Amino acid sequence: MTDLFLSLPWLFLLITVRALMPLNVSPLVSVLVTFSMLGLLGWTSAARVLCASAGSLRDSDFVRQARASGISGSRLFWIHVLPNLNPALYAQFWISIPVFILSEANLGILGLGVAEPMPSWGNLLKELEGMVSAGAEPWKFVPLVLLVLVVTSFQLLLSGQEEVSA
Repeated sequence: MTDLFLSLPWLFLLITVRALMPLNVSPLVSVLVTFSMLGLLGWTSAARVLCASAGSLRDSDFVRQARASGISGSRLFWIHVLPNLNPALYAQFWISIPVFILSEANLGILGLGVAEPMPSWGNLLKELEGMVSAGAEPWKFVPLVLLVLVVTSFQLLLSGQEEVSA
């Protein structure tokens, strides 16, 4: 199932689903549909990493010892495996946030993201669409600069966590 979802070009699928919706939907419905689709399609890379991490834990000594002592499968997972997956879970969470932010911004620029009047990165960046020169209205670049700063801060946060855990 993961391979099937990984093979889908999910940005194009998001564009298709959102384009099939009427343009006059309420902003709340557009938010729910946009973020539901992002969630339904964005889990695959994190699942792949977590399955690989869990697979490496399956052959570890402490899991073998716990199995040999008679611990049931669910208790083994909750007590021994899941706490050791926490670093991978956190890393995948922090990696996924900028991807979702940029995906929503792409949809918003195309007019298929969160409907106005609700603010979103894409709606703010859509104002750059008709710009002829940067000198005429430089304040319109503020959302772009902030988007770059936000995405970069997530990268710096993740690299800072890697240094702490190392």
